[in-house]
Amino acid sequence: MTWSSTAAVTAELADFIAGTTWSDVPAEVIDKVTLHAADGIAAMMAASARPWTEAARSLARRESAAGHSAIIGHTARLRPGPAAFVNATALHGLELDDYHVPAAVHAGCVVVPAGISVAEEIDARGRDLLTALAVGYEVTIRLGLAMSPEITQDRGFHVTSSFGPLGAAAAAASLWQLDPTRTQHALGLAVAQAGGTTEFTRSGGEVKRLHAGFAAAAGIRSAELAQHGATGPDHPIEGDRGFARSFGGRRVELDRLTDGLGETWHCDGLGIKAWSTCTGNHAALAALGTLQAQGLRTEEVESVRIYTDRTTAAHCGHLGPRVRSLTEAQFSLHVTAAMAIALGGNDPSHYDLLERSAFEIPEVTRVATNTNVLVGEEQDRAFAHGLSARVEVTLRNGAQVEASASPPGSPENPFDWPELLEKMYRSAAGYAGKAAIDDMVTGVRKWQLPASRVRGALPRPAPGSPGSV
Repeated sequence: MTWSSTAAVTAELADFIAGTTWSDVPAEVIDKVTLHAADGIAAMMAASARPWTEAARSLARRESAAGHSAIIGHTARLRPGPAAFVNATALHGLELDDYHVPAAVHAGCVVVPAGISVAEEIDARGRDLLTALAVGYEVTIRLGLAMSPEITQDRGFHVTSSFGPLGAAAAAASLWQLDPTRTQHALGLAVAQAGGTTEFTRSGGEVKRLHAGFAAAAGIRSAELAQHGATGPDHPIEGDRGFARSFGGRRVELDRLTDGLGETWHCDGLGIKAWSTCTGNHAALAALGTLQAQGLRTEEVESVRIYTDRTTAAHCGHLGPRVRSLTEAQFSLHVTAAMAIALGGNDPSHYDLLERSAFEIPEVTRVATNTNVLVGEEQDRAFAHGLSARVEVTLRNGAQVEASASPPGSPENPFDWPELLEKMYRSAAGYAGKAAIDDMVTGVRKWQLPASRVRGALPRPAPGSPGSV
């Protein structure tokens, strides 16, 4: 294990969280988190009627006292923790949430719903929420830079439910304006609730959908407890029995948590997903899209070879061509690539079709069975800086075509508002219509204005839509 840290990592993070104000956050970071907040709300909308969201919503409504925080898909308003549990479960649930390269984390699915839920509870200004989101993103990303992907590759922990409670606690502590001491306790209490494994990539189940909800609620709970005087250890992250030593793999570089803290921001590594599937699959889908634009047709395909990085091959190449659940379908690079070829896309509607067909569509199965996932040396070297893939397709006439690509929406090929809106319309318009998406985007973009407030950020479902309850 590489072990490098100061003795005061958690305290330095707490000082950063408690001390950062609107004027401290660079304009480009504010613009980035604004874009990603809108992306996150649309992802909540897209998954509002899914079974895991309905389960979370039902439980939260039964258990929560009345509050001011909205939940997606219902008019009820709950306390911040239960509301964030519902909204984060939805945001993470359809694989539409954002990601960071090379930290290999999903920060927005936890930080955005946690921040919105607390901001609505206290009727915060938009600027205060954006500041809190920037802080929450930065803490989560830095944890990934210090410990990921080894935390998953070596130990099997899921980054969303392991790092997420700390990012959510950071955003909540910022909004509640906790002092450095109480913020440090909030981080310690968040560490006590970190966890979650990636066994879902091996033996299935829909638990992965709930990991962001668990993390968002835990982070808010931690900040609330600290606000009321509960305490954590002095060194919850860097201590001898702390988070890093307990969760970390062969590489832990805790200096990455504090180097340039408050001066260097890492939001430039954030990416937005174009499709409803695991991040690691997107580069291969982009390469296949190039071949399809050049005229590749399903009936021509004999076999497919996908060269990707070692992390993606381990995470998405293990399940293979036969899947039994939506989770497995979205994490199988074999099936995801075959869907792009045979069904023409990887939006929620395409996965709905596969699920309704009991995961047995003949052309998808044929192509998936004849797909191989391999580690490419070039792609593995590039992983530290960005995702890439090379796809080689052998045709039935013996010819071979190939293409390489990085994902649309990635740091190398970033989305701005027009590209994001196109994604939102494809994935979330069924919830409340394009006009509601446009209104939501307008409202989120206004958060940067001095007088803007957060309450009302989540659109209500259109009557009769799948998300209306």
